[in-house]
Amino acid sequence: MKPIFLGLFCFVSIHCFSQKTLEYNLTVGDTFTVRQLAYQHIAQEIGGVEQIIENNLTGEMRFEVVAASPSDYTLSMVFKRLKMVMSSPTLGELSNMDTVSEDSSDTGSMLFKGLLDVPVSITMGRNGKILSVTGGENLVTSMFEYAGIHDPNIIAASKGEMEKQFGSQALSESFEQMTHFYPTTPVNVGSEWRNNFNGNLSAENHWKLDNITDTAFQISGTASTTMSNIDENIAMTLKGNQNTTITANPKTGLFIEIEVTGENTGDTFFIKQNQTIPTHIKSTIIYKIII
Repeated sequence: MKPIFLGLFCFVSIHCFSQKTLEYNLTVGDTFTVRQLAYQHIAQEIGGVEQIIENNLTGEMRFEVVAASPSDYTLSMVFKRLKMVMSSPTLGELSNMDTVSEDSSDTGSMLFKGLLDVPVSITMGRNGKILSVTGGENLVTSMFEYAGIHDPNIIAASKGEMEKQFGSQALSESFEQMTHFYPTTPVNVGSEWRNNFNGNLSAENHWKLDNITDTAFQISGTASTTMSNIDENIAMTLKGNQNTTITANPKTGLFIEIEVTGENTGDTFFIKQNQTIPTHIKSTIIYKIII
């Protein structure tokens, strides 16, 4: 099973009225780096025996605001660090891909290194809606080149799977999952609103503005979620829930910390083997601004 990780950044502008207009408040030239820590616990029942896979991801993404208009922003994003460890309590460490690795024979780490410092352009509405992402195809191309993979058959066989994670459409869906949570009207502390996002992880979200002080504000969210991954090899559909807490700077709107926890349960159907495997995934993702 391929792990699903989500990219995220968000901002809120607070105005000094009894009701608050929540929207992004950015300036051309603003830069910030987000550190992502993600953990997945995957349990599958195979032949009556539970098998556990644990995924740990560390990532750092640098953003720069390169353009602004009354309706949207353009941001340039580059990956600065990626590490993913896949392990099992019974099988031990299954893979360890790290962009700081100096082992040129480590294909996984070399593929990850190909993601670094390749710019992706993101256009985002002031309400957090992702309008477009371009440059994902350059990420995928760079991964093959950095790993020294030139065989067209190997590229053709694996390109589609990489595009599911790092192609422009996949990145657009991933970013929007954690940016598009702003209300369409001004709100007070205690106000609630709803929206949704779609992709490999789709959610019907219920948000609430919990508190505002001079130094921070808090938003909390709950969601009904559907996690899906369908291709020629597998068909996975899991249902569950998700909780999100956001603490942000009321002056700049830039988040200070975001924590997302989720749990999804359902079946993974392996098409060629004609086998259905009960699957349960628990996840925690934390995002912090480090620069």
